[in-house]
Amino acid sequence: MTELTEQVEKLAREFAESGATAGTLELHSGMGVSYRDVVGALAPVLPDTSAISATVRAELGAGSNDMVQMRLRLSGDSYEFQYRCQTPHSDNEFGWDFARQLIFDPAYRYPGHAIPIPSTDAAPDDRPTDPELVATVAGLVREYVELRTRQSGSAPRLGTGNTEAEIAAAEARIGLRLPEDLRALYRVVSHEYDDRGLLTFTALLPLAAVATAHLNDDAETAGVDYGYGTIGAWKDSLFAGFDHTVFESWPHGVVRRISRSPKWVIIGTSDRDVTAVDLAPGPMGVSGQVIKFEPDGWYPASRQDESVLAVLRRTVESLRPGGPEVEYFDHTYHRRHEAYLRAGESVAGLPDPTAVQDLAIDGDSFDAAELTSLPLLRALRLRVESVRSSVPHTIPLERVVMHGSRIELEPLAGHPALWDITLSGAAEPVRIGPLATLPSLQRLDISKIEVCDLEAVAALPALRMLVATAPQWRLLRDRGAVPAGLAAAELAGDAAFDDEIAWAAGFGVDPATASLPVVRGALTNVLRRTEPFDYDAHMRELMNRMGHHPQA
Repeated sequence: MTELTEQVEKLAREFAESGATAGTLELHSGMGVSYRDVVGALAPVLPDTSAISATVRAELGAGSNDMVQMRLRLSGDSYEFQYRCQTPHSDNEFGWDFARQLIFDPAYRYPGHAIPIPSTDAAPDDRPTDPELVATVAGLVREYVELRTRQSGSAPRLGTGNTEAEIAAAEARIGLRLPEDLRALYRVVSHEYDDRGLLTFTALLPLAAVATAHLNDDAETAGVDYGYGTIGAWKDSLFAGFDHTVFESWPHGVVRRISRSPKWVIIGTSDRDVTAVDLAPGPMGVSGQVIKFEPDGWYPASRQDESVLAVLRRTVESLRPGGPEVEYFDHTYHRRHEAYLRAGESVAGLPDPTAVQDLAIDGDSFDAAELTSLPLLRALRLRVESVRSSVPHTIPLERVVMHGSRIELEPLAGHPALWDITLSGAAEPVRIGPLATLPSLQRLDISKIEVCDLEAVAALPALRMLVATAPQWRLLRDRGAVPAGLAAAELAGDAAFDDEIAWAAGFGVDPATASLPVVRGALTNVLRRTEPFDYDAHMRELMNRMGHHPQA
């Protein structure tokens, strides 16, 4: 037995002794661990991966900076272990989803997620920046420096301004003339280091970086750190995130309801947010407005102010004695945008029904007719046993997540806008035939239910993305019912590594995992945990180890 096989067996035994009888651990050399489809575990599995990572790295001849990726699948007492190395900034850096996710039509995008096409506007003109505006901005920057220095005791670090030629070169690369007040700011300041700076909660990027990063999907070559979620952030993947619906911005109508625009020019970053100037606003917006959004699309864009100059003035005003505190967006937006109804509560009791776009409902039953009073509702999450009456066709509903022991889909029939459905929790097989009446249904996840009329999937007229388990995919193939127009497919649930390869091969794809090494084995004399893990005692022990002794 080699050193690696010994380490793998030890890891498998630790996993099984947690109580697990099935499931997969995904690990990397940074000591991170995630769980997939685990059954029976009664305690967390938090192995020290340093030793096994070193062995894998030595076997593969990998560099010290390369990320070791490993996964261990347990099925009863049998296990299999697979490993690889990746260079920094590789796609799927922290997972193995690539083995279970296939794209057949790279041009396909979900509604609202169109791939941004570079601007075809005429070449930016060579007019110099308005000198009066430059003078105005210079005065505000001087006052900003004085006020910040007085408050903190040290001057903020600001780069020397750009020349007209440097601005013109950046614009030529971007394909757009920048707003005049942004040009003026770059004439005075080239960049800043503090993300609590001139434009409130963002750090102004160097103009060369702005030009390089514009519409650049490669975070490494772009040379810009967008914060949380940088890796692959701009992929806007068909598989990324939990919610593919693009919600209305705040204030409503000021930003177009899209995930990304070729005329959003990112000029600053902070934590997980980016700041951009919007040169193609919504019907209620103005060109050159300053917006904030997350590159991974977690939240919709929100407007910070109508212009760079307006934000700069507000920043300076907040620093003056007695000045107002900076608020760069309405903090009540998400409380109005998202709503949750418990058993016995009704839509009529919501504080602002006309603003709700994302509604979660938990209870025994729900009357869908109540949704008529939610004119902006786009996402509905139902954890109920029954839905009374049909979902109104007048609301712009795009996504439905249904979880319940009994799922009936007739209330969704015929809805013109609904394109994304996820089903889970049903105690009995679900009939999906009614979904054939949905003209816009493009994405369907049936991986967490049994389906009694599985071949009905082939009759869904607009389906482009299907998420299903290995047994469901096998039945679809056996019955000749794999939808012909799929743009993408995902394998969900537990599946052996060879089954993943066979699934991909069924679509004519040779997955990267097929060439990766695998260690297999079987455990003997496993003593599985039978008592639940005491998390409180575990935390107390950790605190004691760290020298923290809570008072009695």
